[in-house]
Amino acid sequence: MDNLKLIKDVKESMPESIAAIGYGSGVFKQAGYGKDEIPDKDIILVVENFRDFLIEDIKENPNHFSEDFDRNVFKRNKDKTKYYNNIGCLKFYKDNIHYKVMIISKNALEYDLKTWKYFGMAGRLTKPIIYEDIPKKLNDLIENNRKNALITALLYNSSNIMEKEDLYETLSKLTYMYDFRTILPGEKKTKAKDIVNGAMKFYDEHYLTSELIERDKNKIINNHPVELISDLPENLRNYILKDIKASSLEDIIETDSIKIQKSINKYLLKTNLINSVRLAIASSSTLGAKETVKHGIQKFKKHLKH
Repeated sequence: MDNLKLIKDVKESMPESIAAIGYGSGVFKQAGYGKDEIPDKDIILVVENFRDFLIEDIKENPNHFSEDFDRNVFKRNKDKTKYYNNIGCLKFYKDNIHYKVMIISKNALEYDLKTWKYFGMAGRLTKPIIYEDIPKKLNDLIENNRKNALITALLYNSSNIMEKEDLYETLSKLTYMYDFRTILPGEKKTKAKDIVNGAMKFYDEHYLTSELIERDKNKIINNHPVELISDLPENLRNYILKDIKASSLEDIIETDSIKIQKSINKYLLKTNLINSVRLAIASSSTLGAKETVKHGIQKFKKHLKH
């Protein structure tokens, strides 16, 4: 069964959801896995109401939950605007395949895609993903999210002429910069490059064909599109404008590209470090302490092999 069918099968075996999106090394092959290592199938499951979904799923699929699952998640405020009240993770086997399913409410996902305030799930959706049959509004937000990532990567990359692989690696790296797992021995230092090498076709189809890309034969010409800062997601845009003390579009255009690069770097430090920790905490509340520790140990052992 191919990955899209597996994702659809998992979606249909759980309570009603809005969309299922596959991602990660179990869907797009990455370097660094031995013959006996089979990565999880990673899925983002978009639901209408996070808490109600979990309540229904534990009735229908109790095997999705560990014994020490924190039942306090059922008491969370139903306020859909609270991001970390509306996101969590489940791990389980289905037909001898191990799945890791990130559950997130539609409102929380749309908010992150529009603002990049947390850049948790929005960041994941800039990287290789597969899906079908999702609402048009969500699909449009995902495509615009890629455009925002491409603008950010071009601004962040100081080179004037690039190989496409360099641009793709910058795109992939945006979400890993200052993630606490890359600081601790929990994630490979070559993760961004491994993602690109395993999904070159995806990057070619979704980024190389963009109207933002200017090419000279096999090279990419980076025009450092500072004028497009005003199009970026709200939180990143406002941070850059405040940091470079810009009061008008003319100020933006005349700003040195290195200064903008440093501003983006500071934003990613502020955002990725804090929110990678907060996402891990939110995930642990649904996974349970034992499963969370087990996952961390597996990551650490894999890190030691490389």
